[in-house]
Amino acid sequence: MQKKILILLFLFCTIQIFSQNYESYKKIADTTISSSYLGYNKSISVIVPKDWQQNIEKKYPLTIIFDRQNKRSNQFIINTIDYLTINDQMPASIIVSVNSQQMKRTKETLHKKTNSIGKAKENELFIFNELIPFIDKNYKASKFRVLIGHSRYGYLTTYLFEKRLHQLNAVISLSPFFTTQKNMNLTDSIIKVNSYKGKQTKYYRYGIGNDFPKEFEIMEQSLKLIDNKFINAKGILLPEAYHNVTPGLIAPIAIYEVFEYWSKQVHLFFDISNKNINALEIASKNIENHYGEKLRPSIGILNGKGWEFYNDKQYQKAITVWEILLTEYPNYSEGYLNIIWAQEELKLDTKQTKERLIKNLNQSEFYTNSQKKEILKEIE
Repeated sequence: MQKKILILLFLFCTIQIFSQNYESYKKIADTTISSSYLGYNKSISVIVPKDWQQNIEKKYPLTIIFDRQNKRSNQFIINTIDYLTINDQMPASIIVSVNSQQMKRTKETLHKKTNSIGKAKENELFIFNELIPFIDKNYKASKFRVLIGHSRYGYLTTYLFEKRLHQLNAVISLSPFFTTQKNMNLTDSIIKVNSYKGKQTKYYRYGIGNDFPKEFEIMEQSLKLIDNKFINAKGILLPEAYHNVTPGLIAPIAIYEVFEYWSKQVHLFFDISNKNINALEIASKNIENHYGEKLRPSIGILNGKGWEFYNDKQYQKAITVWEILLTEYPNYSEGYLNIIWAQEELKLDTKQTKERLIKNLNQSEFYTNSQKKEILKEIE
């Protein structure tokens, strides 16, 4: 585990923390949601994959990051997701960052059992009855959901892992505490996940630095009591890491581990030794069985496999893969161009494919105007 962390830290050392020039993503909204449960507005930012398009009915996994107001850690986590996505270590996702005003943040993560002013229950209802439905409706999020929270929101997301297990796929809690809230002991309640009867794997990852080492020891003892093969839960202790540093140290490896199975499956299909065109269907079924939701292979994986078959002169297999690519990513017009080249090698008529390319390119928002002109030059 320590070796994995050191490797990932080395990879991330070049990330520009405050950069919003994403490789795989684009920000499309800074907006507010009026919460009837909390009684005030919550500000959010919405970042979507670059292939996201309003008029294309394709759904994406949803990652919700709390504490947007902590710009350094929030931006680092988004950059981490971008980095893992562009390197095919996780599927492209919708990323929502939720802001909390400092004066209200404590109440939002405080249960009434602890203090009568607490609004943790109201916040829970906001998240599941207002925020998630809003994102589902307006930005086409799938039912695959990941929550990421730090400190007080590490506490709340840990609570939600047990309370809302059937509605979540993964929770990543960074420097959470578990036993310091009066009448609330999460190290006891988390054991209830043993009763989970589903057949899809649920992930819980947490990490603690020098802030709550005793909390780590207690939670580790509780996790040893979880005996359910579909609950994948573990933590990491970084004894010298300060409270505000833990998001940057823990989030990369935690996100990677949530999607490690997805990455393994899609790369088995991509492996150069795999010449079985049906391997993609097998990988997709394995992924759906594991996570309970469909998580598509990336454009890079599908396009790369198409070119592998093309270079091996297996042109019909290349066409088949590129047709699958266009089904999964309808605005990736270059797929048609690739098919045209394969059809030419097979001495097939390309007229219909060229017409499909031109029509698709006119409707695609994936490309700039100059990129569209370059693509059209290829078929002149």
